Amino acid sequence: MLRCPYCNVNISTKTEVCPLCHTRLTDVGNSKEDIKRTARAYPPRGDLPPLSGNLFDKIYIYSWLCLSASFLISELVITHAARYSWIAISALLYFYILFRLFIRSGEYFPQKVTAHAIVLTIVIYTLRSVLPEPVIILEYILPVIYLVSTIAIAVFLIVNFRRPNRYLLNIITVALMCSIPFLVLVILDEYGNFWLSLATMVIGLAVIIGTVAFKAKTILSELKRKFHL
Repeated sequence: MLRCPYCNVNISTKTEVCPLCHTRLTDVGNSKEDIKRTARAYPPRGDLPPLSGNLFDKIYIYSWLCLSASFLISELVITHAARYSWIAISALLYFYILFRLFIRSGEYFPQKVTAHAIVLTIVIYTLRSVLPEPVIILEYILPVIYLVSTIAIAVFLIVNFRRPNRYLLNIITVALMCSIPFLVLVILDEYGNFWLSLATMVIGLAVIIGTVAFKAKTILSELKRKFHL
């Protein structure tokens, strides 16, 4: 039987990490042979078939694939270039993710805001081919999205100050994204209206520094828990 000396418990199922403290069992006196000899307390999970979700997921994704192919083929035949079809394809994908994240469930708000910011980044990036000045995506649109997302998660953490630990990685992720618009403008050597992107980056860095300064131990603990470090 496997044993974790830190938690002082016996582990009766086949695993490589302690289910309580997530310490690697091979680092605390258990060998790989001990793990192999330990029986699994539950049956192994089988492979899920593609698109094994509910009926709505299957209908929407199949419809999205068919419509996407139709949009692309039609525009290529008519204009010999695919520009506007990407907008329709991204919009349909965005509405699906929006429905799944926000309408069907009201839990895990910070995770949803983070995912929403990432999805919006991808969707808005598809607009660069049809905008007269694509640089406004980096100057205005993305900074506003990242700034609003950071503020939304920060307000949520303040309101739920008694249990913020599980959401710290989300606010750090969005705060890191705040630096992307300004850094890309610098790489592209575009210095038109960079003040909003610069302010967004400064706010994001301030949020990261403040979060790490006050919750460094908790962040390390969450990283270990999520990635079994």
